[in-house]
Formats: sequence, structure tokens, C-alpha cells
Amino acid sequence: MRLRILGEDGEGRLARAVAFTFLGAMAILALSFGRDVLIPMAVAVLFAFILNPVVNGLRRVLPLPLAVGLAMLGAMACIGVLAVLVTSQLAEVAGSLAGYQTNLHQKIQDVRQLSEGAGPVSRFIAMTASLAQDVSPEAGTATPALRVQSGESNLASIASFVAPLLHPLLSVGIVIVLALFILLDRDKLSDKIVRLFGADVHATSQAVGDAAARIARMLSLQLLTNLGFAVLVGTGLFALGMPNALLWGLLAGAFRFVPYVGAILGALLPTLIALAVMPGWLQPLLVLALIVALDILTGQLVEPLLFGESTGITPLALILSAIFWGMLWGPIGLLLSTPLTICLLVLGTHVPALQFLRVLLGDEPALSPHQQIYRRLIRGAVVDAAAVARKEIEDKGLERGLDESLGRMMVLADEDREMHRLNATQTATIVDGTDEVLDLLAESIGEEAAPDPERAPGVAKGADGVLVHCVGGRGEVDDAAAAVVAFGLRQRGLEAEDSRRGEPIDESRHKGPVLLVVCYCSHPSQAVLRYNKRKLHEGVGLTRHVVIDYEVAPMTDLAAKVGLAGDLVAGNLDAIFRFVLQQTTAATVATAG
Repeated sequence: MRLRILGEDGEGRLARAVAFTFLGAMAILALSFGRDVLIPMAVAVLFAFILNPVVNGLRRVLPLPLAVGLAMLGAMACIGVLAVLVTSQLAEVAGSLAGYQTNLHQKIQDVRQLSEGAGPVSRFIAMTASLAQDVSPEAGTATPALRVQSGESNLASIASFVAPLLHPLLSVGIVIVLALFILLDRDKLSDKIVRLFGADVHATSQAVGDAAARIARMLSLQLLTNLGFAVLVGTGLFALGMPNALLWGLLAGAFRFVPYVGAILGALLPTLIALAVMPGWLQPLLVLALIVALDILTGQLVEPLLFGESTGITPLALILSAIFWGMLWGPIGLLLSTPLTICLLVLGTHVPALQFLRVLLGDEPALSPHQQIYRRLIRGAVVDAAAVARKEIEDKGLERGLDESLGRMMVLADEDREMHRLNATQTATIVDGTDEVLDLLAESIGEEAAPDPERAPGVAKGADGVLVHCVGGRGEVDDAAAAVVAFGLRQRGLEAEDSRRGEPIDESRHKGPVLLVVCYCSHPSQAVLRYNKRKLHEGVGLTRHVVIDYEVAPMTDLAAKVGLAGDLVAGNLDAIFRFVLQQTTAATVATAG
């Protein structure tokens, strides 16, 4: 019966996977074949998001139609001015490139001198020059003179000139009209989306508001940041004597809308032009250094201060998203990739059936810290596991950091061991890896980072001269628990050591009293406690039992049955540390008596 149920669950998961795959393939086909309609719609929505804060500001003094109209006119005027500037600058660059032939020839000669005689570089340059000469207009036949014909030829010429412009002009018109009506009916559209996609008005409203707030904030700040970057780049290039500095500044700012790749393109293109128009090699290198320095300053200092929290998307997801949307929709897809990915992330956050999008795209860890350490220890990545534990301790403090990292990791490992999910080799790898992680933590944290028991409020001070010896109650993972408890006690200022289960405990090495602490990763059985009481208590001054337990299940009755009332405690590592610190005083009294 159990196998049948498991088989039915497997068939259900397979059916869901096939359904998701089919729907995903159909969605990609729809995005590809419907690009002529979907691209203007997406750009219009993006445009409306950018203008929405402006409309909100104007709404305080103007009616909605006037506020939307004024915002649209202002945006169109800005775009028109930028388009005229860029077009005129590009025409000037195209007309002036022919005048820099001597400079380019000198650059080629400098590169050629880097190679000797008939070396491979020289042969490559010679081949390139020969091919360029073959395809140049002077190498071929003379171009026939243009003849102006009358009648239908004039109409055909006009049609051939106007036809390529119709599609872009119509697309721009569609974008403007759609953005206008989206801004005018934004409240009604929001209500319809809530009504259409969710019966739970509150949850759907929260999802829509979250997506709108993230995208609007990201686009507005990105627009301001990239505009400031363009001004700085243009000013710097003008100071370096770069022709058409305004054009290259605007292009550098525009390219930064494309995640990661855009910054490279924005620096590469002006550098190549500088190599052609500037004499020598110093100024082109200064151009490259200027753009790179400004990009690093903007990305590492300005954007974190302005943006605060990130978009919530991992860098890898942004790059893959840019590649995906760029392949589907071309350059427009590159510009829209980040807003579209944010929308998918919001859907994954608020729609339970699409939570896999949150896992794939979100920058939140897919696993909790103790699960990350558990996986890394199983595969032997001790340094990576120590890095996770160290970050938890630095962020949350010693006790809570150990609890959230190594403490819960040991509980998880013990559960898997009891359910036979771990074999003996994997268990030994975890125990040995835990010892190595503690050694790395001791080196990185240092004794100076340990809290002072005398100054820490609410923490009992351990008696001087008491050695705390921690040992695993049942061996295996409990040995790792003993090592962690001893490490935490040393950070608390106590003299503490640990040993594996079965190793002899030699008290003769220590002149003072010894407190034996038997550690467990889960609730031990009554038989285990009785056995440990009989065997481990022999020849030891004082023994206490501690259980790492995050559910804090009561163990009073069990402790009373085996004669350990008051000598056994269950709790998190912080509670265990406090208990042991208090028992050191009892160990001193017992030894003196």
C-alpha cells in the first residue's frame, strides 16, 4: 500500500512537471511570435512606471488629466531633445572619421613595430590591409552617377524611404497612447488586476503593490543614477579633449540600463573611438580609465547609498534574464530584462504555485545556515562551512550564531543518522569536519572576541581552576556536540576540552576539580542515561548531562527516573553554557568537601 501511494505521488509530480514544461514552452512561443504587439505594451507599462511618481506629484495641484498630459509632454520633450542631440552627434562622428586616417595609420604602424619582420602579427596585419584594399571603393569599378528619374520612380523612391520608418513610428505612437491611458486609468486597472488574479483581495493587492513599488523605485533611481553618470562621463571626456563628448556620455549612461554587459559596452565604444581620433596611446587609455573609475564609483558607492536594499535578484539571474529577453526581443529585451525579472520574482513571492521562481531568482539563501553547513560538511568543504558559521557568529553573536549554525546542524545530522539517511562514512565526515570548522573559527574569532563572564549581564562566572571535560553521550554525532560545547565554553573564558566517546578520561593531568559534561544531540533513552550514569560517573568528581534541544521538551520526569534530577538540562547552546558555568562552582564545592 505504501509503495502504491508513493507511486501515485511520483506520478502526480511528473504530471505537474510535464504541465509546467508545456506551459513554459507555450509562453516562450507566445512571447516570440507576439513580439510586435508585446514589446510596445511592455515599453508602455515601463514608461508609465517611470512617469507615475511625476504624475503623483502633479496630482497635488492639478486634476488627473492635466497632470498626465503635462507629464507626457515633458517626457516627450526630453526624449525629443536627446534624440536630436544623439542624431546630430552621430552624423558629425560619421562625417569626421575619414579625417582621422593618418592617426589610424600611425596606430597600425605602432602595433606592427611590436612584431619582428615576418612574424604572425605582421602577417595578420598585412592580410587585413590587403582585404581592406580589395573591398575599398577605389579598388573596384567606378560608381555610376545617380540619375534622377521622374514619374513613378519618384514615388517609388519616396515609398522606399518612408516604408522603413513606418514600423518604428507606429510602435512609438502605440507606446505613447498606451502609456497615456495606463496613467489615466491606473486605479481602475489596478482594481481589475486584483479582481482577475486573486480571490484574496488583500494578498493580491499586496502583490500588485509590491511589484509596482519595486519597479517604480528601481526605474526612477536607475534613471537618475545613469543620467548623473552620463553627465560625469561627458564632462570628463570633454576635459580630456574627446570629440563629441556629449554623445559618448549619453551612450555610456544608456548602456548602463543593460545589466553588467552594458557597462562594458559603454566603456569599450568611446575607447575605440578615442584610439581613432586621439594621437598617441595615453589619451585613449585615460578615456578608458575615466569611464571604468566612474562606473566603479557609481556601482560600489552611489548606487548602494541610493538604492539601499537591492532588487532582490541574484547577479546570475540578472545576467541569464538579460540573455533570455535579449534573444527573444532584441535590444528592447535587454532594457526590459530587469523589470520583467522583478515581476517574476514578485509572482514567486506571493503566488504559492510559483514559489520556484523565488528560489531560482531571489537573492535570499535557498537553505538556512545550518542546512548550508550540513551540505558542505557532507561533501568535505570544511572552509566553506566555516565561512557560513563565522558569518552567523559575526552577525548574531557567539551563542545565537553557534545555535543557528553548528547547533542546529548537529540536530539535523543526528535526525538523518537515526533515519538511516547517513552512512558511517558520512557521519564520520561530519564529526571530523565539525572539529576542523571549530579550529578555523578559533583562529578567526580569537579569544579577544569572547564575552567576559564577569561583564556579561545575567551570565554566571565559572569557578577558577575547574576543568570542564565534554564527551559525547552515545558517540558519533554526539562527539561533535561535545566539541561545540567545549568550544563555546572556552570562548566564555572557561578551561574546557573534549574527547570522543570511548576514549579514557585522564584526570591526573589536571590538579583542580574536573566537571564531566555528557552531551547529546537528541533526547537520550532511559537505558542510555542509566548506562552513562553507571559507567561515566565512576572515578569522576562531578558529572552533568546536557541535551541540545530547540523544542525544549520537558525532561524532568525522565531525569527523576534515572536519578539525574537537577543534573540534566535540555535547551539551546546558550542555556547549556549558562548551566555549565553555574555547575563549575558546584564542582569546586564538591571537591573541597
